[in-house]
Amino acid sequence: MSNIGFVIDSLNGGGAERAVLNLTKEIVKLGHVVHIFILKDEVDFKIDENMFKLHILSKNGKVHPIRFVNKRKLAKILLKKIDEQNIKFSLFVSNLELSDEVTKIAKLPNLYHCLHGVLSEFIESKYKNTRGFKKYRRKFKYFIKAKNQYDNTQLITVSKGAGDDLIKYGIKPKSCITIYNPFDFNFVKQRSNEEVLDVDEFVICVARFAKDKRHDVLIKAYAVSRIKEKLVLMGTTDKPSDEKNLLDLKNMIRKLKIEDKVVFKGFVENPYPWIKKAKALILSSNHEGLSNVLVESLILKTQVVSTNCPTGPAEILEGDLSQFLSPVGDVEKLSSNIKRAIDSPVEISSKHIEKFNAPEIASQYVKLSIQ
Repeated sequence: MSNIGFVIDSLNGGGAERAVLNLTKEIVKLGHVVHIFILKDEVDFKIDENMFKLHILSKNGKVHPIRFVNKRKLAKILLKKIDEQNIKFSLFVSNLELSDEVTKIAKLPNLYHCLHGVLSEFIESKYKNTRGFKKYRRKFKYFIKAKNQYDNTQLITVSKGAGDDLIKYGIKPKSCITIYNPFDFNFVKQRSNEEVLDVDEFVICVARFAKDKRHDVLIKAYAVSRIKEKLVLMGTTDKPSDEKNLLDLKNMIRKLKIEDKVVFKGFVENPYPWIKKAKALILSSNHEGLSNVLVESLILKTQVVSTNCPTGPAEILEGDLSQFLSPVGDVEKLSSNIKRAIDSPVEISSKHIEKFNAPEIASQYVKLSIQ
């Protein structure tokens, strides 16, 4: 039996957070003990306290006004929480940027950083609106920060493309392996039957209202498609920039005169009934690590339309599903693929999803704990 610790910024409604919870459940089924350490007290999911032990480091992730000092104080709190358990951990896995920084400062044993996104795309999008020499300087500064963080460390990427991108970008980790996010097929199917919905025919997008998710492209493509189904937008607004983006999207919808066809649902703890009933799920992102919702849609045999963004979608939509990949930012192509998915759906079978089966993926993490 191994004691495994996951460290993550919070347990809000994001894809990385859901992946950690799914992975925890499968590891526990294999007979191991899991502790989850969250930097801030944000929990949007229903938590089964009998499944794992949850440790909260602070109220909002800010225990000191100076960022440099704040990370070190969080590292000390983390080490204290770990010591209080009075057990030996055989594996620690950090998830998301702040947790990666804090765990490295804490010098945890057998630590892996799990990267859920694409480094180059993240840096490009982060400084997209910066101009001239300032943009170059800031991108270079962030690259140096990333090198300092991840060089000579043990890394996990959730897609092969994300790992390749990391190496090409100049990061030199001690090791870098790809382990896909885990999916409990039975759980997804069971939960998809739980809820009665209040919208009849619709297509859906489940994504945080961040600019990089490109809801603007989706909304334009939807308007161009002129399909009769409504568009359901489901997701969180975790940052002030997300709130601003959401307001901009609502203004766009008004200008396009499709207010009566677009439904905002916010965060929904159980999105599976919605995904199952949708005529298609649409992803319009600039970049993804591995999009959980694409796999979940295929588990529920819902048609998927996605941008062919770095790096996950092309590893998920393979074979006859690859026809539904659209160039990033291409409104016309995304629109035509939405219509095609509704008018000429492809039969989704186990061959499309078998490599994402949770027990096998959980066992890959357990192997890391006994090396």
